[in-house]
Amino acid sequence: MSRVDVEKTLSQLTLQEKISLIAGASTWRTSAVSRLGIPNLKVSDGPSGARGQIFGENVPAAFLPSGVSLGATWDVELLYELGQLLADECKTKSARVQLAPTMCIHRHPLGGRNFESYSEDPFLTGKLAAAHVRGIQSRGVGATPKHFVANDEETNRFHLNCVIQTRALHEVYLLPFQVVIREADPWCMMTAYNKVNGIHCDMSEHLLTEVARKAWGWDGVFISDWGGTNSTAASINAGLDLEMGGPAAHRTQNKIMKAIEDGTTNVQHIDHSVNRILQLLVKTGRFEDSSDNPEYCGDTPEKREVLFRAASSGAVVLKNERGALPIKPSEQLKRLAIIGPNAQRVVAGGGGSSYINAPYWTSVYGSLQERFAETGTQIDYAVGAKVNRYLPVMSSSVARNPDTGESGGAIDWYLGHDMTGLVQAVTHIQDLYYVSFGNTPAEITEETGFSFRFRTVLTPKTTGKHQLSFASIGPAKLYVDDEILIQLSGEEKGSLFFTYGSDETIIEKDLAAGKEYNITVEVDSHDRQLRTDVVDSMDPMEEKFQGFRLGYQEHDERNLPNEAAGIAQHCDATVVVVGRDKEWETEGQDIPIFELPGEQVELIQQVAAVCKRTIVVVQAGTPVDMSPWIDQVQGVLYTWYQGQELGNSAASIICGEVNPSGRLPITFPKRIQDCPAFSSFPGEQGEIQYSEGLHVGYRWWDLHDTEPLFPVGFGLSYNTFEISDGSLSHSSLLRGGDVVATARVHNRGGCTMPGRQTVIAWCSQKATRRLSRPKKQICGFIKTPPLRVGESCQVQISIDAYSLAMYDPGQAAWVIDKGSQFDILVGPHARDVALVGTIDVLEEISFVHTM
Repeated sequence: MSRVDVEKTLSQLTLQEKISLIAGASTWRTSAVSRLGIPNLKVSDGPSGARGQIFGENVPAAFLPSGVSLGATWDVELLYELGQLLADECKTKSARVQLAPTMCIHRHPLGGRNFESYSEDPFLTGKLAAAHVRGIQSRGVGATPKHFVANDEETNRFHLNCVIQTRALHEVYLLPFQVVIREADPWCMMTAYNKVNGIHCDMSEHLLTEVARKAWGWDGVFISDWGGTNSTAASINAGLDLEMGGPAAHRTQNKIMKAIEDGTTNVQHIDHSVNRILQLLVKTGRFEDSSDNPEYCGDTPEKREVLFRAASSGAVVLKNERGALPIKPSEQLKRLAIIGPNAQRVVAGGGGSSYINAPYWTSVYGSLQERFAETGTQIDYAVGAKVNRYLPVMSSSVARNPDTGESGGAIDWYLGHDMTGLVQAVTHIQDLYYVSFGNTPAEITEETGFSFRFRTVLTPKTTGKHQLSFASIGPAKLYVDDEILIQLSGEEKGSLFFTYGSDETIIEKDLAAGKEYNITVEVDSHDRQLRTDVVDSMDPMEEKFQGFRLGYQEHDERNLPNEAAGIAQHCDATVVVVGRDKEWETEGQDIPIFELPGEQVELIQQVAAVCKRTIVVVQAGTPVDMSPWIDQVQGVLYTWYQGQELGNSAASIICGEVNPSGRLPITFPKRIQDCPAFSSFPGEQGEIQYSEGLHVGYRWWDLHDTEPLFPVGFGLSYNTFEISDGSLSHSSLLRGGDVVATARVHNRGGCTMPGRQTVIAWCSQKATRRLSRPKKQICGFIKTPPLRVGESCQVQISIDAYSLAMYDPGQAAWVIDKGSQFDILVGPHARDVALVGTIDVLEEISFVHTM
């Protein structure tokens, strides 16, 4: 379908049909107009993989490493390759737009959704995201960079007002999106929930129209975050093309027709949005193929290899003393301890909309055990610490479906609000942290309200006082053997279910090992969306969720850290696997503590005191406080969240099969008080001041000459590298030209495997005149190919005006003043740089978006 055809089709649409196209028809699909052959389009979350339409126990999909781990690769080619993989995955879910990548800035280490995003640095973020978008769209699937803009925390995310100075807004928070538009032209972008300088992003004419459309020349589809449309006329006028998810809340026929009659919006604005949506259907091939096939899992050996390589490339070795790493199976250790709360369980990603049901899972314990299986080494294990933020979800090892005997339980579905009448459907669930969101059985009509009863049989493993916990979205009751133990009104608000639901209520009950107990949960109604008296006070999307969380803790009086130390003292080496998980780091709320949660610090300290070769593996999406224990251990491997290959990738580095090449994309502070946003995060009374201005991340440490624990770019290899012979191709920069920084990277040895090094270029403006600048900022980077011991290569990093310019609010343009001088420094990380030359700017260079 050509552009002429799009214009013709647009002219044939009735006003009512146009209105239907600018709001979703359902949770994951746009509207269709069958009269004119206009198909719908299905979209899918998210940056960790193409989850498909079911939230929770969905059809399995490839689970990618988290965004911060991909940031730690510093590998543009790999991000492109993963984009292609993600597009292919999207097609297995019959979707043509992927809601990825997430590319907000790591402004503060406790940002709840930092794990989804690449870096604290806007240049690195933009370059990696652009490569990812190019990869996705090369396969005919639309990418959706998000969240535009400044969704850098989760506290009060629907209403928070981010007050950002003009230069910081453009040079830090808008810059990654500008880079993506300039280098990849994404077909869609998603607006953020929050306000920027007093106006919700979805209805900001300045951001959507003045900046993105006019200044940057972008003509893709702006999609709201789900429930993130905050008005009818204002969002249409601002340039928001599509309200999602559907059905419409603000863009109903009646509301828009009234707005047109009142003169608060007009058909021309609607035509612009419809045109862009039709163009998206053309780009994604929906007019040629409008099929909506069943979702399936596209697991292949080729995809597994890419995911393993990506996960291995992002893991960062932060400490390695006295050859603690690698622990090679060929050493034939007598005993190896694999200890910690994250050792055996799968901690694949942070929580929220990006979580995936993978086709298979790996754990650090399982993958290490496989590698030592034939060596004669005795493998010892202990959980070592209590770490759960809430009681652990009742596991499949103690809960079974009373109808089928499968692990999990059964749900009986009813029409109406009080479970009267006949059961309409029975489904099985395995995860007892259950969320109903667009995944009700076909027999259930959500518009009329529904209710359900969950049933399972609990068989405890021990005798004694056990703990049960219960939380819900909406009114619910918990029964044990027909005795009601907990009743929730539905009015409670807490930290679970994206903060839509209650906190957990915990009770203690004496239970006997081996005895069967009938557990019943009644979720009384889902009629909140029908109650006009409360729906206006709800957060967006709140009325669309329903669910419960059933927690369970066996009777256990053990001292877990002490027990683990007792095992470790008899071992030649100990791997301690610690960190957070998807209940500590999650969409909907920020991280409550900087420290490792639970008993993990005590665990590390006790083990390190008795085992001379202690390696700590940390699984987390942001830095954790290492000061209490890092000096006591010999090795630290930061693996982030690595998706389905988490165990294999960690084990491959620990065992010396892969030479670690990950480098930090964020600064690790010694103290949380050293962080640039410490004094303002997370704000108060619905507002946050971005008081650090331009000095985000490493720029703040430079400004105050404060030593971080680990600087951005830091990471160890099993080799040592030397960077030398730095030079510049030219000493001056002209408009439209570039200067190439060159250096030689030499692998000086350390192990027999080839290794890779990241080289970062920094610019530091001399004697800034009109506008202040950070002491230095990243203006380029490159990752070497694998280098054998003794081998070297020359790297070239192109530096242009885009990477040197600053935003001048007076001119509303990017500028480099005539006569400006920039020192160019090259090195592996922010605290190890060397001057390679100076660039003189011989003429004033200015541009709005491109030169």
